[in-house]
Parts: sequence; C-alpha cells; structure tokens
Amino acid sequence: MAANKGKSSCSKCGKPFVGLIITKAFAAFFAIYFFAMFFFNLLVTGDDWLREQLSFMEPIMPFSWEYIPLAFIALIIGMPIIMAGIVPAIEKRHRTGNGLACKECQGIIAREQADAAEMARAKQEAQAYAYQAKIEGLEKNDPWLGKLIRSWKQDNPNQLPEESMIDELIMARNMEKAGNYEKAAVLLEKYRFWEEAGRMRRLDDQQVIKHITVDMNTLIDQVGTKGLAIPYKCSSCGASITIDKDSKKEGLKFCSYCGTAYNIDDMTKIIQHALE
Repeated sequence: MAANKGKSSCSKCGKPFVGLIITKAFAAFFAIYFFAMFFFNLLVTGDDWLREQLSFMEPIMPFSWEYIPLAFIALIIGMPIIMAGIVPAIEKRHRTGNGLACKECQGIIAREQADAAEMARAKQEAQAYAYQAKIEGLEKNDPWLGKLIRSWKQDNPNQLPEESMIDELIMARNMEKAGNYEKAAVLLEKYRFWEEAGRMRRLDDQQVIKHITVDMNTLIDQVGTKGLAIPYKCSSCGASITIDKDSKKEGLKFCSYCGTAYNIDDMTKIIQHALE
C-alpha cells in the first residue's frame, strides 16, 4: 500500500530522497541569505548608527555597498540554476508516470504498469471476441438482421459492424413493428440499406392508402345517412360525378372519362365540408 508522501519522497514507499531534500534546503538557505544580504546592506548604506546596531551580524554577513549588487546577481543567477536546473535533474532520476519513486519502487511500478496493460489488452480481446460471437449469432439466428449484416460485410470486408449500427438496425425493426415506417426507413438509409428503406416507405404508403380508404368508406356512409348528393369535378377533364349513398369507393379512384386518378385528399375535404 502506498505511503503518505510529499514531493521529496517516494510516492510508493515514502522513502525520502536525501539528495533532493539537501538540495532544496540549500536553495532555501541560499535565497534567504542573499536576500538578507541585499536587504540589510540597503538599510545600512549611509547609516552608520544602524550599521553599528547590526554589527553583531558581520561575522556571517559583511556590510558594504558592493554587496548589494553582489547579492542581487547571486539571487537572479544562482536561484534559477538551482531550482530550474539542479532540482529538476535530481527529480528526473526518480520520476515515474505517477510521481517520484525510489529505484526499488520504480521496478515495482513498471511491473504493475505492464500487468495493468496486459490485463487491459486481455479485456479488450475478450470484449472483441464476445462482440464477434454476438454478431455471428445474429447472422445465424435473426434472418432479417443477418441479411443486412452479410450485405454490410460484403461492402466492408474483414470488418465488423459497430454496436451503434446494430442497435439502430434493431430500432428500425422495432419502428416497423410500431408502424413508424418513415423512421425505420431513415435509419436504414443511414447505413445504405436502400432496398429495405424502400420497402419501409412502400409500407408507409400502403398504410396511408388504407387509412384514406377507411376514411372514405366512413364518409360515404355519412353522406348516405344524411341523404346528400355531393358534386365533384375531375381536375383533368372537368367531368362531374356525384357522390351519394350509392357511390362505391372503387368508383372514386379514377375518372371514368379520362382515367386520371382522383385527388383523394381534395375529395375527402369536399365531402367533410358538405357534412359540416
């Protein structure tokens, strides 16, 4: 189990990196010392009384105006060298993908990463095998989906259809069961199953025609009940017919004079208006 560590210790076992700690401590001391030298020399320059008060520091910190630029140069040159050069170089020797680690733990981490990669690869292979088995099962056991999958494979050799495609094909079949043929056709067109999309649209047309026929029969019954006689003109030749209780739906499909198909929607609206 990983220990609780900082940035100067092993991220796995918690072992401190002595060299790194010493370097950072030296950098801190270096920064404090030369900043203090810069600051105090600024204070005492031209102030003999203050210099006398701080004379106890002279054994460790000299006082003279030339130490002001010296301290400044030491800070702007020395600190970047330590913090941007030496410290990163030491950290690089201990760096792993998850932080810093000692030499022993680096080997352990490398083995763990290799094991994790192998497990991930095995999992992917198992998932791929399971998905391939699923596709093969659909091909064998589902005539409609199997036909579409085989057709897709002919256009895409050595490939398997994506799971999203299979899901949408199943949805298309469910849309067909629900009578939503247009939605089913759109899904089939997405994957270039043109013949099946056309079949769905023909089913949609048949559904509309059936619906109109049922409505027309109902309207004719209502016309007969009310004893109405409704005139209707062919939009092509102008010939008139009368819609009454004796009218048959077969006779309301085509003009008996010119053979033009009647506009069932217009005819339905005229009858509905007359019944109001």
